[in-house]
Amino acid sequence: MDFAALLRSLWEYRLLLWVFCKRDLKGRYTQTVLGMGWVLLTPLITVGVFVIVFGVMVKVPTDGLPTIMFYLVAVIPWYAFMNVLNPSVQMIEGNAGLITKVYFPRLLIGGSYAVGAAVDFLIAYVLLITPFAIGYGVWTIQLLLIMPFLLLSTLMIGLGVGLILAPVNARYRDVKHFVPLGLQLFYYSTPAIYPVSAVPAWAEPWYAVNPLSLVINSYRAAMVGQWPSATTLWTLGGMAVVCFVSGVVVFQRQDRQIVDTL
Repeated sequence: MDFAALLRSLWEYRLLLWVFCKRDLKGRYTQTVLGMGWVLLTPLITVGVFVIVFGVMVKVPTDGLPTIMFYLVAVIPWYAFMNVLNPSVQMIEGNAGLITKVYFPRLLIGGSYAVGAAVDFLIAYVLLITPFAIGYGVWTIQLLLIMPFLLLSTLMIGLGVGLILAPVNARYRDVKHFVPLGLQLFYYSTPAIYPVSAVPAWAEPWYAVNPLSLVINSYRAAMVGQWPSATTLWTLGGMAVVCFVSGVVVFQRQDRQIVDTL
C-alpha cells in the first residue's frame, strides 16, 4: 500500500472530514431536549449506579481514591473507546448510499467518528473529571499532562479495530451483533468497576496487556501524583500504533472490493 498516496488523498479531501464531523455531531444531538448534555448525563448516571451498587452496597475497594473519581476516570475513557469503535464497525454499511455514488477516501468516515468521540471526551473531561478532581483534592499535573497521550491511544486502538472489522461487517452483518457482546466481555475483563489489586495473580498478565486497563490505571495513578511506568507507556503506545496501522492497511486493501459488497 502506498502510504504517501494515501496521505496526499486524505489531505486533498481534508475539508470533507469537517463535513462528516459536523454531520455526525449534529445527527447525534439534534431533536433531543438535552442536546450535548447527554455527553455529561450518560457517564454521570453510569457512575451513580456504580457508586451505589459497587461502592455502597458491595463495597468494592478503590485503592484509596474517592469512589466517584475511581469510576469516573474509567467510564469516560470507556465511552470514548465505544464511541469510535461501534460506529466504525458499521461505517461501510451505514454510508452505503454515499460510498457507492462518489469516490473519496473512506478513512475520512472513521476519522470523523474519532473526532466526535474526542469532542465528547474533552467535554466530559473539562466539565466532569476536572471539577470533581479539584473538589476531591486529587487534581494533579500528571492527570492533565497524561490525558492527550491516553486519549490518542484510546482512539487509535478503537479506530484501528473498527477499520479491521468494517469490511468484514459489510460482507457478514453478524459482526455488528457480535461486537456489543464482545465489548461486554471486554468491559468486565477491564478494571472499570474494580481495581487491578483485586484480581487473582493468574489473571495479572492479561491486565498488563489489556490496553483499556493500561489507560484506566494510568488515570488512577495520575490522581495520586504518579506517572505511568515506562513499560506501561511503551506497551500502550505500541499497541495503539499497531492497531491503527493494521486497521488502515486491512481497510485499504479491501477498499476496492467494498463497493461490490454493498
